[in-house]
Amino acid sequence: MAQVSFNEEQTPSIQREPIAVEQPITEQSVETAIANEEKTATPKENIVGLSAEELNDYNKISVTIADKDAPIVVLFGPPACGKTMTLVRLTRFLSENGYSITPVRTFRPTHDTNYSDLCDNFDTMINQDDAAQSTDRISFMLVKVSKKGRTICQLLEAPGEFYFNPKVPNAPFPRFFNAIKASKCRKIWSIMVEPDWGNESDRLNYVNRIKKLRTLMTTKDKSILVYNKIDKTEFLIDGSGHAHMGPAIKNVRDLYPGIFELFKNTTPIINLFSPYNCDFTIFQTGDYSIANDGTSVFQQGPDVFPHRLWKIIEKHVKG
Repeated sequence: MAQVSFNEEQTPSIQREPIAVEQPITEQSVETAIANEEKTATPKENIVGLSAEELNDYNKISVTIADKDAPIVVLFGPPACGKTMTLVRLTRFLSENGYSITPVRTFRPTHDTNYSDLCDNFDTMINQDDAAQSTDRISFMLVKVSKKGRTICQLLEAPGEFYFNPKVPNAPFPRFFNAIKASKCRKIWSIMVEPDWGNESDRLNYVNRIKKLRTLMTTKDKSILVYNKIDKTEFLIDGSGHAHMGPAIKNVRDLYPGIFELFKNTTPIINLFSPYNCDFTIFQTGDYSIANDGTSVFQQGPDVFPHRLWKIIEKHVKG
């Protein structure tokens, strides 16, 4: 089944949706929020590939985008939304279909031995069944996708806290994010949503975060809304990836009020045929089981999901 376009008959009619009201950000409010977060947040030592200084201050993170031509696909989303396992599943699918996926070693400083170790062990981590270890280790990486020696795009995975931290919803984006945004590469923003994530306030704040992201995008950037964990909903029809797409889109509208309005196409006439400047697709990484030793064991899901996502990415890569 092809990815959903928003002009299909099964898609609900366009209605104006309430946009979450963004709270004013002041230096004092951000500092207070960060101070409160430090008392309650999960320890950051599990972000592999960062130095102690960088773990203490995200704005110390240094990155380099050496390839200025290959588009960057940014997996954007909050913590624990499935970005890392999406990278794992997409990498496996592409590897099985003639593509080469290799870590970009120049992404981090040469003295960063943690990142070098990640690059050295990337293939092993991608192909292991221990899902928890994969998500712990592949926490901050840039990889290159190529075929027959030709670079197609780059995929960026970073901890969700860097993009949106529910405890500090209005915190500025870190320096490394701004460096990627300012790079000359075209960006394809793969924005993750999922069923029943967080509470209503968290989801409204996340929509506001995406609203902020939209103001930073250029006219060359593209966006994909990825409804992950579709297997946890009632919309999936069978194991072949068929789903009730209209109700799934409506569910995203209801859970994340105003999210589609952020991508509304305002170009006259064209907006009659293409009401939104984004793509929408459903996704499932696979199934997870708990082994006797307590580890989370991963079994990859149907190829149809990474196939659809890759086709959308490929479309935008080709421009």
